[in-house]
Amino acid sequence: MMIIVAILIILIIIMAILVIKKYLFNNKKMTLQNVYKLEKKGKLMYKSVVLSDIIKNYPKKVQGLTFGYICPGAMKTVEYLNKVLRQMPEGKQKIKVRKITGEIKTLTDFQFFVEIFVIYKKYIEKSVGDKMETIIKKDGCPISELITDRITVLFGELPVKIKRGLPDDFYHIRHNTLICSKNKTLANKRIELLKSIYGNTENFVNICDGKRDGVSGCRDCCSENFKQNNKYRDCVNNCMNR
Repeated sequence: MMIIVAILIILIIIMAILVIKKYLFNNKKMTLQNVYKLEKKGKLMYKSVVLSDIIKNYPKKVQGLTFGYICPGAMKTVEYLNKVLRQMPEGKQKIKVRKITGEIKTLTDFQFFVEIFVIYKKYIEKSVGDKMETIIKKDGCPISELITDRITVLFGELPVKIKRGLPDDFYHIRHNTLICSKNKTLANKRIELLKSIYGNTENFVNICDGKRDGVSGCRDCCSENFKQNNKYRDCVNNCMNR
């Protein structure tokens, strides 16, 4: 009898340990290290994530970003950093800036990947959304918050002169707010904004609005974004008339 009782006690202890382990695993705090592990998984399916119902005309990609179209401000910022790197002489500072820029690109793309799942899931193929869910689960906000904090740190580590020239060093904060707010009105406004920018040819070229500088601002911007695209002339005309 004593042996049976002892066995039952041991079994109860084992079961309790398993339950506790499962609880701790399911409630494990998200860390930046975990974010990078998830990013590696997510990156494998970047090419399959398409918002065809919202975006009819994708802009020219910025080197290092797959989902740059989610935020023109991010595109301009990354392109600025790419340009800075091309102009920097070889040396320790360039190595540092290149490393920072690479991490900013990686985290920005993954934040937008998360945003697409959280905000635009109904606009992508169900099978793709299901695969994204296995990666992101219900951790969209914690992931985005860690990314936001890290990008803020990375911007702060840039040399002062480069940092001052950043076109938009708050885009990641705005997108974190969108991801974490669970505000359907805010999400719908963002969807309408993307449609207005990329939904048709006329609005698609608005990416160069404000580039007119009396010299070649419009032409430079349109050439950069539509170099191999027949929308170049439309872009220039639209930009010049703004």
